[in-house]
Amino acid sequence: MSRSKRSKSIFFRRLTAILLAAGLCLSALPALTSCGGKSKITVWVYSEEYKEELEQFLKSTPLEVHFDANIRVVNSSDFDEELEKALANRSDIPDVFMLSPDNIKRYAESDVTAEVSSLGLNVSEESYYPYTVEAAYNSGGAIKAVGWQADPGIFMYRRSMAKVYLGTDNPDDVQAMVSDWDGFYSTAKKIYEQSGGKTRILAGQEDMMNPYLSADNSPWVVNNNLVISNLKMSYVSYMGKMANEHLIYNAEQWSEAWLKGISDTQSVFGYFSSGICMEYAIKKACGGSIKGEGSYGDWAVIPGPANYCWGGSWLAAYSGSKHKQEAGEFIALFTACTDDDDWLEQSVRYFRTTGEFAASSKVVSQIRFDPQFEDSFIGGQNYYQQLSIVARDVSMSNMTVYDNDINGMFKTYMNEYAGGLKSSEQALNDFKTSVKVAFPEIKVD
Repeated sequence: MSRSKRSKSIFFRRLTAILLAAGLCLSALPALTSCGGKSKITVWVYSEEYKEELEQFLKSTPLEVHFDANIRVVNSSDFDEELEKALANRSDIPDVFMLSPDNIKRYAESDVTAEVSSLGLNVSEESYYPYTVEAAYNSGGAIKAVGWQADPGIFMYRRSMAKVYLGTDNPDDVQAMVSDWDGFYSTAKKIYEQSGGKTRILAGQEDMMNPYLSADNSPWVVNNNLVISNLKMSYVSYMGKMANEHLIYNAEQWSEAWLKGISDTQSVFGYFSSGICMEYAIKKACGGSIKGEGSYGDWAVIPGPANYCWGGSWLAAYSGSKHKQEAGEFIALFTACTDDDDWLEQSVRYFRTTGEFAASSKVVSQIRFDPQFEDSFIGGQNYYQQLSIVARDVSMSNMTVYDNDINGMFKTYMNEYAGGLKSSEQALNDFKTSVKVAFPEIKVD
C-alpha cells in the first residue's frame, strides 16, 4: 500500500471510533461456547492462490478442528478500505486476516488486532526466525500476529556469465567474490570490463537498496524526526558510484526492462531475489521450462553480500472476534505455534506441499534437506536450505509505521539520481520535501 501517513492516521482513528461505538472491543465480549456443529470463521487472504491452497489443505487435514472457514480474497491494496467498511457495517468482519511487510507494523500498533496470547497461542523467537517475531511486536511489547511465511533474500546469478567473466560458476567461489559490498563492487567492475560493457551486475539500483540497508539499525523516524543515517548516506554514495561507472542499469523493479534481463543472453548478471520472487517472477520470465530453454537451469543461488528480508506474511486475528478459540486454531494449523506434535506435523505437511518457506524454524528444520527442494532451475541446488542459512541473521528491529511510504519515496529519488536526472544533493532534498509534505508530523531538517 502506498497511501500517505495522514490518510492512514485518519483511517485508524475511524477504526477506533467504529470499534468503540459498536462495543466491539475484545474485553467487552463474552467467550463463545459452541453448541453443536462448527463455528464459521471468516478469513481474508491476498490472492486466489492462497485461497485455493488453504481450502485444499483444510479439506485434507486429519485433525479435528472446531471451525469451518469462509476464505475470501481481499487484495492488499484494498485491505484498509474493505476492513473499514466491514467494521462500519458490522458484517463480514474477518476473524483472521493476512498481513504483509507493508502493513504489519501499522496493524501491530492498532487495536484492531488481538494479542496472540489471548488466542491461546505461544510465539517465541526460539521457534521462529527472530525477524518474523520482531515485526509483530507493538510498542507495548505484545505480539499481535504470527509469522506464516518468511521470505529471506538471496542473490541469484547466471552460471554461464560467471564462468566466462569470473572464471568459475561454482556457488562457493562466486559467494566469496561478493561476500561484502567491497567485493560486490569489484566483481561488478570485473564483469563490466570483461564483457566490454555489455553485461552489468544488476538491472537497477532498487534491487540493491533493501539488501544494503538491511544492516541499518537506525529507523527512518525517531522521536518524530526524519533520520537519514550514516548507512543510508553510505548507500547514496555507493549506489552513485555503481551507477556513474555504468556497473548497474537503471531499470525500475518489475518493469519490462527489468524482466527482460532475466531471459536476455548477456545484459544482466544477477538479481537480488527470494524464494517467492524466484518462483513467481524469475522463473516465469526466464523464457523456458527445461534446461536449455531461455535461461532456465542457468541460475545459481547464494547469500550475497547481506542477509536481508524480501517480504513475508503474517496471520492476525480481529480483536473483536467472537471466535477467538477457532481463530487461534486456524492460525496454529498453518504457523506451528503449538507444542502439539500432531499439529506441528500438519504445518510441516503444508509447507512441504506448497514449497513456501516457513516462518517457523521448527518446520524448516524438518524439511530443509528434502530432495524435493533441489531445483533444476538453479542447477539442482536446494533453495530451501539456502534460504534457511540467510533467515537466521535477518533483522526487522528498526521497522516503523512509516516505512512503506518513506522507502517508496527514497527509491523514487534514488532512481532519478542513478539515472542522471538529479544530483545526489537534489535527490535528497526532494526526498526530504516529499516526506515533509506527506507527513506534517515528522520534523525534517
